[in-house]
Amino acid sequence: MIPLYGFLEGDSIGLLVLADENDTAADLAEKLQSAARIRVKAEAKMKVVYQGVMIASHTTVAEAQMGALDRFDVIKGELR
Repeated sequence: MIPLYGFLEGDSIGLLVLADENDTAADLAEKLQSAARIRVKAEAKMKVVYQGVMIASHTTVAEAQMGALDRFDVIKGELR
């Protein structure tokens, strides 16, 4: 498991998300929204931004070269 810091648009805090190297950007968006559901309503169309760049929904954690305690953001918009 790879611990990542996720920040969801509309939430007031960042959350620690445990990711597998084979998790996709879509998986990360889903995990983060699930963890923040008490404070933020889940949206169907979200995109993941890592190191300032939107990553494709099918891109895995390993392919994006995400490492322990890296930050990713989930913002409103459609994943491609």
